[in-house]
Amino acid sequence: MRTCFSTARLCARLALAALIAGTALPAVAQNATPACTTGPVVSLRVPKAAEALATKRALTIVAIGSSSTTGVGASSSARTYPGVLEALLKQRFPSADIRVINRGGNGEDVPENLARFERDVRDQKPDLVLWQVGTNYIIRGAGLASFGPQLRQGIDLIRDWGADTVVIDLQYSPWVNGNANTPGINALIASTARGANASVFPRYALMKGWAEQQKVPTSQMLIFDGLHMTDWSYDCFAKSLAASLIPALGARARTN
Repeated sequence: MRTCFSTARLCARLALAALIAGTALPAVAQNATPACTTGPVVSLRVPKAAEALATKRALTIVAIGSSSTTGVGASSSARTYPGVLEALLKQRFPSADIRVINRGGNGEDVPENLARFERDVRDQKPDLVLWQVGTNYIIRGAGLASFGPQLRQGIDLIRDWGADTVVIDLQYSPWVNGNANTPGINALIASTARGANASVFPRYALMKGWAEQQKVPTSQMLIFDGLHMTDWSYDCFAKSLAASLIPALGARARTN
């Protein structure tokens, strides 16, 4: 099979079809697997989730976003980032009832997520929402004019429904890295979340560190379309998120 690095037009069509239709794409063959480096712990504000864990010994998390939330490229639902994160949190807080509900939608971004927010966020009664945004805005070339207000609208809704929000920013990939809007949308995500008293998990910086500092091969991080993540990168991303989330959740929770 020819790779995406030599047949970019073909791979673009395949990736776009996967984004729109939700088609799972095969993971690349992996030889030597690099170690996962989770990066620095990020300060996350999740007081309502920490309260639920401490007082009810229960925690409901909704992960909403696009195909990297759904898990296109993962070999099973357990290998998606929400699946790995749930397992890590259950391991850390074994006496608690913890659920991470995957509500990703392939090809979506903030507008499409908002259209199903009541059903897929509010009705799940979450204590914490992990909202992955921005990558499809970049790929579509949709500009940034409506992005900030719509993101703020969603964060405000989550707050009104009694949950915390952690916004997950762009995915590092050849589809995104050279785009002129990439720095601007990451900055807009950070400023919008900050203005709404929500937290941001910097996925783009994390993955950039894998590629540019650790020299993790692109073929280890991304499947053949050059966009969607592999089992390795979903796993390492979830471990990195957990490394920042667990201290914030455990601020009030007992672990026995």
